[in-house]
Amino acid sequence: MNKKVIEAINLTKNFSENSNIIEAVKSVNFSICNSEIMIIFGRSGSGKSTLLHLLAGLETISSGNIRFENYNFKDLTLDDLATIRRSKIGFVYQFHHLVPEFNAIDNASFPLTLNGYSKEEAYEKATKILSKFGLENRTNHKPNQLSGGERQRVAIARALIHDPSFVLLDEPTGDLDRETAEEVIDMLKEYMQNSEASLIIATHDRNFERLSSLQKTMDFGSLI
Repeated sequence: MNKKVIEAINLTKNFSENSNIIEAVKSVNFSICNSEIMIIFGRSGSGKSTLLHLLAGLETISSGNIRFENYNFKDLTLDDLATIRRSKIGFVYQFHHLVPEFNAIDNASFPLTLNGYSKEEAYEKATKILSKFGLENRTNHKPNQLSGGERQRVAIARALIHDPSFVLLDEPTGDLDRETAEEVIDMLKEYMQNSEASLIIATHDRNFERLSSLQKTMDFGSLI
C-alpha cells in the first residue's frame, strides 16, 4: 500500500533584492507517495532548483509548510533539517558537487561517514553501489580523472547510498551528452524497480517523460 511521503502545502519562498520582494516559489501544493517519481519540467530560472532546495531543507520556508513523514519543516531549525537530510533524504546537485580531493569511493561513502558508519562498513557499501553503477574500476579516481557521466553516477551513488526514503535530483543530465544522459535515465529506472523511495526530478530534459506519468511544469515560481 502506498503511503504519502512528502507534501507541500501553500509552499512559498521569497527573496529580497534591491528592496524588492521576489517570489521564487509561489503557493506550491502537491504530495507524493513512496515508489512514485514526479518529474518537474521548466526553463532555467523558473524556480525548480529553489523548490528542490526547500524540499531538501537547504532553504528556509517563507510561508506554507512541508510535511515529510512525521515532520513539519516550518517547525524545524536548520540543524534539525540537516539531521533529517543526512539520514532520510538524498540530493543530486546540478553540477554533482563532488569533493575534488576525494576519490570516487570516498565521495560515495561520505553520507555514511557522517551517519557514524565505520570506514570498513562505508567502503563496503560504497563499493557495492559503485559497482552496480558500472564504476567498479574507477573507485580510486578523483573527480578530475572521471568523465562527466562518471562524475554524475558517483553523485547519484552518494545520494542513494544511505537508502533514503526521498531523493531529489536537480538537472541530473543537464551537463551530459545525449548518450550519457540516456544511460543515467536507464540507471534511475532500474534503481526504482527495486526501491520504495520517492523521487522528484527537476529537469528541462523531455527524455525523462518515459520515467513517470506524474509530471508537472514550473513557471515563474508556480507549479502547474
